[in-house]
Amino acid sequence: MTTPRSDFLKAIIDRGFFHQCTDLEALDAEFASKMVTGYIGFDCTADSLHIGSLLQIMLLRWMQKTGHKPIVLMGGGTSKVGDPSFKDEARKLLSEEDIARNKAGILQVFDKYLAFGDAATDAVMVDNADWLDKLEYIPFLRNFGAHFSVNRMLSFDSVKLRLEREQSLSFLEFNYMILQAYDFLELRRRYGCVLQMGGSDQWGNIVNGVELTRRVDQQTIFGLTSPLIT
Repeated sequence: MTTPRSDFLKAIIDRGFFHQCTDLEALDAEFASKMVTGYIGFDCTADSLHIGSLLQIMLLRWMQKTGHKPIVLMGGGTSKVGDPSFKDEARKLLSEEDIARNKAGILQVFDKYLAFGDAATDAVMVDNADWLDKLEYIPFLRNFGAHFSVNRMLSFDSVKLRLEREQSLSFLEFNYMILQAYDFLELRRRYGCVLQMGGSDQWGNIVNGVELTRRVDQQTIFGLTSPLIT
């Protein structure tokens, strides 16, 4: 596309923070015409964030600096499953106590970069355990399972590379992308969130959320990724 009209996309593209988007021109129009609410999820797998997460925080910071509303999603629920994306083996399963301790450590990071409060562009922090812990298995499968193609899920690089290496992928881990997709649906319903951002390794998970919301709620939402720091 030509030079973006929106201040947010100009800022992140100029800084090399942009990698991929589901529909860049339509998202640019959203940012140029209204206040956009967007989120990034952070699983509670350690008591602090690694340097790669700083780039993600900068995306949220630039959203706020350019007049939009960032959501920080803590993965209190998804941390109980573990993201298999581009991992050689399953994450160690964490106890409720481990997750709570890690979450407390991570929370201290965000106050340095984002303004939280009740104003229109103030950041909001939520935890996906608030809805994922309450899901009932059979109703969840009936309501949402039909919207996911296993063939498509197997085609995403995050899963395909693991299988090609003949490394075990548990059914528990395979559910992660479904839960992340459901997070996006839930955040749109609760907060009007129309954008999920993340590292480029999250592309498949993000696309699933965009497609689930389109199929279930007939709503158009967007995904955007940044390069990985390696």
